[in-house]
Amino acid sequence: MRLRNNKNAKLELESCENVIKNFPFKVEKNSTLEIGMGKGQMLIELAQKNPQKIFVGIEKYPTVALIAAKKAKKLELNNFFIIVDDVENALDFFEGTFDLIWLTFSDPWPKKRHYKRRLTYEKFLKIYSKILSENGLIKLKTDNDDFFQWTLESLEKNGLNIINKTSDLEKSEFAKDNVKTSYEQKFVSLGKNINFVEFSFKK
Repeated sequence: MRLRNNKNAKLELESCENVIKNFPFKVEKNSTLEIGMGKGQMLIELAQKNPQKIFVGIEKYPTVALIAAKKAKKLELNNFFIIVDDVENALDFFEGTFDLIWLTFSDPWPKKRHYKRRLTYEKFLKIYSKILSENGLIKLKTDNDDFFQWTLESLEKNGLNIINKTSDLEKSEFAKDNVKTSYEQKFVSLGKNINFVEFSFKK
């Protein structure tokens, strides 16, 4: 079911303590960034399991971001933060680097003329390279098989190092450590395979 737009979401987010409003945000060691956080299910669970680490989610839709903010407040998380904006502005957001970046179920932009909007297109990879630590990793999950294959080709073309990959995360060796998004849970329950790739920038 499609989420109804909350016209007051922007205003409500202004009063949420875990929403970052002042930039640049200083990134501490052992920090994780999720781009396209959605309702925050995965990132909030990771924050609960790892209280010693910092977790930041970027979500451009205020209505969706507010759901995550309310969840975090209810759980009294002090290591979980939200940025309500577009990832294209990410270089202005942070001071410091992340050890891990998650790209979770981003828009596959299926039309060829829109490929430049894909989050594994060259211009976005360049952004990640500047906010990722020297030994940092990027992990991607998607249910879109065509987008996944295109991503693998983009990573190879741009000289990145593919560390691990699978076209069926649920049946792979990586499943035991996988924390699912709400979107992911839905598609796994329907029997849809989830693609996964872990990669880094070559030194």
